[in-house]
Amino acid sequence: MSSWTSVLQQIAELDPDDFDPADLSDEHLRETMPLAHVALNRLSAVLTRCVAAGEARQVHAADGSGSMKAWLTGYLRMSGTEAAGYVRAGRRLSQLPELAAAYADGAVSAAHVQVVTAALTPARLAAAAETGVDVATTDRVFTEAARALGPEDTGRAVRRWVLGVDPDGTLDDDAGLPRVLRLAPSSGGRVYLSGHLDAVGGETVHAALEAVMNGHRPAGDRRSHAERQGDALVELCRQLLASGTLPTVRGERPQVRVTIDLVALCAERGVGELPFAGPITAETARRLACDASVVRLITGPAGLPMDVGRAQRTAPASIRRAVEARDGHCVFTGCTAPAAWCDIHHEIHWAYGGVTSCDNGALICERHHTAVHEGGFRVTRDAGTAVWHTYRPDGTEVRIRGPAP
Repeated sequence: MSSWTSVLQQIAELDPDDFDPADLSDEHLRETMPLAHVALNRLSAVLTRCVAAGEARQVHAADGSGSMKAWLTGYLRMSGTEAAGYVRAGRRLSQLPELAAAYADGAVSAAHVQVVTAALTPARLAAAAETGVDVATTDRVFTEAARALGPEDTGRAVRRWVLGVDPDGTLDDDAGLPRVLRLAPSSGGRVYLSGHLDAVGGETVHAALEAVMNGHRPAGDRRSHAERQGDALVELCRQLLASGTLPTVRGERPQVRVTIDLVALCAERGVGELPFAGPITAETARRLACDASVVRLITGPAGLPMDVGRAQRTAPASIRRAVEARDGHCVFTGCTAPAAWCDIHHEIHWAYGGVTSCDNGALICERHHTAVHEGGFRVTRDAGTAVWHTYRPDGTEVRIRGPAP
């Protein structure tokens, strides 16, 4: 065991209650914060190096993850942005030894490193070299900037360099990629959109939004342009869902689905649940229920959906609805793929006598469904609960890393 591994273990075992900043004098606080910051930077550098080594050796595959980023988000509960930053930094720091050394010494932070490595794509470094600016020079300049400046000012320096070597932005990581749209629900109840389109795709979307925005704009409308675009996007999708022209999804017509307890729906208090966006108030659920069909889902004493079994191999909509209400997302440990991306897996396959029922069903995404059937992994549920366990082909259990949230 290396000294670093030993130190990390010791830190993990420290009792937070043994340290109370209130006991420190003002002078000691001013001395302690820089020490903690340097230590944090050095630990981030260790993690980055581990991520790079782990990705090179594909260690994530042992837990059924398709990539190091997926493993970091699933097993260390990082955000997707944070995980992508560590993976990217791990890949590119090998070309930037001065920046890597400053990072390892704690002189620069993970934020500095990620600002630099996000911009220094291999194509841009090659373009800079063609103009006589080699990688060593670029490494030295940005390391000096990171040592002297905060991440924001370092980012401005990097941006000026980018404008010099790639004024059109054609050498960015995203350049030449297919159209991309990301929807990310937040803990605050908002859903954030990001992405990029090619010129024709962007013009197509803009034309459709403009039609909805301006076709029936009421007099005195004081909404901003951005607000009107947001409302137009939702209205466009709402009209398309109502038209009935979209293809069915896993046996059902696509629709906005809300799960809420009947008592909560009828009372002043309570919480509803949207499969993708998350919790909503009972009042919002009542608003949606004003113009909606209602499906009754009976649950047992433990709050789990009752069996609505059918003598067939493919799970009908009623069974799928019950399994989704119980599982919420892919049940493979570390995976949070939403229900819409998942299949209904027979825990005991129908070929071996397993019935198509809620109790024998499991929500599992396509990748992990393949891992279970063809990769030797196994998922099992504690009887009478919604608690799932995942086991590797050798029988060991896949567990979430790090402390419990």
